Amino acid sequence: MQSTNPNISAPQQSRRNRGCMWAAGIGAVLGVLALVALVLLVVAVAGTSSSAAGSVQWDEQHIDGSGSDKVAVLPVSGVIGASGGGLLSSEGATPGNLNSQLKQAADDDAVKAIILEVNSPGGGVVASDEMYRDILDFKKESGKPVVVSMGDTAASGGYYISMAADHVVANPATLTGSLGVILSFLNYEEAANKLGLEQVVIKSGEYKDIGSPTRDLTAEERQILQELINETYDQFVGVIVAGRKLPEARVRELADGRIYSGQTAQELKLVDSLGDLDDAAAQARRLAQIEGATIVRYQQSPGVFDLLMARVQPRKPETLAVLEAAGLDPTPRLQYLYRP
Repeated sequence: MQSTNPNISAPQQSRRNRGCMWAAGIGAVLGVLALVALVLLVVAVAGTSSSAAGSVQWDEQHIDGSGSDKVAVLPVSGVIGASGGGLLSSEGATPGNLNSQLKQAADDDAVKAIILEVNSPGGGVVASDEMYRDILDFKKESGKPVVVSMGDTAASGGYYISMAADHVVANPATLTGSLGVILSFLNYEEAANKLGLEQVVIKSGEYKDIGSPTRDLTAEERQILQELINETYDQFVGVIVAGRKLPEARVRELADGRIYSGQTAQELKLVDSLGDLDDAAAQARRLAQIEGATIVRYQQSPGVFDLLMARVQPRKPETLAVLEAAGLDPTPRLQYLYRP
C-alpha cells in the first residue's frame, strides 16, 4: 500500500505512484532479460563443453562384484526415438545417448564387456536401426562382447537392437516379440464434418497429401504405403535372420506381429537363455573370458543446466499430450513399436 505525504499535493502524489509502478515494471523486465541472458550463457557453455568433451560423461553406479575388470551395464529404457526428454536431455532411449555410452565403454580399458539392459517397446524405425548399427560398430572396433538383459518389455524395436548382441537373456515373463513395422494415421474426417470444418489442400502431385487425417486413403495410396511397410518389414526380418541364424522362412512365420513371453521366445530360439541381470553378467564374463568383475551401471544425475532448462522449456500442448497418451499419433511415422 502506497503511503501518502500530507505536504505533497494530489497530482504530485499521483505522479509519484506512477513512477513507482514504472520502476517496478522496468525491474521485472530487467529480471526477465537477465534470466534469458543466463539461459543463453548456459547453453553456450554447455555447447562448448559438449564439443570439447566429444560426448556425455556417464557416472558409474556399483551394482555387484569387485576387481579391476569391469562389466558395464548400459540402460536402454523407454520408447526409442531421435530425441529424449527434452532439449539436450540425457534421458531416453536415443541413438545419441547409446552412442555416448558405447564410446565411454570402448575407451575404458577396464571394461571387458557390456550388458544392454533393454526395457523398451521399441519406437522409430530409423532410430532403432541407428542404435543397432552402433552396437555392431562397437563390437567390431572394440572387440568387446555384448550381452542383452531383457526387462519387463523388449518388443519390436527393443528386440531389433538386441539382435546386435552376442547373447540375449530374457526373463521368463519378459514381453517380447511384436516383430514387424506399423504405420498409423489419425482420421478425424467425421468429426470435422460434424463441426463444419473443411481442409483446403493445394498440392503439386496426386499423392502429396497421402495420409491426410481429413479423408480416407484411396486404394492406390494404401498400396503405396503397404509397399513401404513391406520394405521396412524385410529389413527387420533380415536383422533377425543375421542375429539368430534362423532360416528366413521361419523368421517370417514368427514375425507376424504377435507378442511372446520370454519363456516362449527361448523355446522358439528368439532369445538364448532365461534369467536376470546376474545371469547376463555371468554370460558377459564368460564371453570376455574373465573370472570376476565389478558390475557397474552407467547413469546420469540431472545437472544445473538440466534443471534450468526444465524450468524454461515450453510445455507440450494439452491436446497433443492427450492424443499421444491415447495412442493417437497426429504425425504418421514408420515404427518398430509394440502398441496395443
